[in-house]
Amino acid sequence: MTPTAPTVTVNGVERPLTDPVSVAALVTELLADDAGTPVAAPTPGGAPDGGAANDHAPNGDAPNGVAVAVDDAIVPRGLWGSTLVRAGARVEVVTAVQGG
Repeated sequence: MTPTAPTVTVNGVERPLTDPVSVAALVTELLADDAGTPVAAPTPGGAPDGGAANDHAPNGDAPNGVAVAVDDAIVPRGLWGSTLVRAGARVEVVTAVQGG
């Protein structure tokens, strides 16, 4: 029998994961637009990708209104860069949406 490749479960969907990845990198990948450009990629003098300036975090890491939990524990945004997601982890990425 062939061993299975390591995976991580993100929002209920298994994804391949060969090496540990930071929460920040995973969120950036998940929020990439159709062209493959990270949604939160900073652009000079404005908000990322033409969005409203107040929709995004001031440091350009990710849009405001995004929360992440790894194995049922919420990861504070300030720790996204140093928190590693390893194979077998369960990750939930939640985005808040405004409207009625």
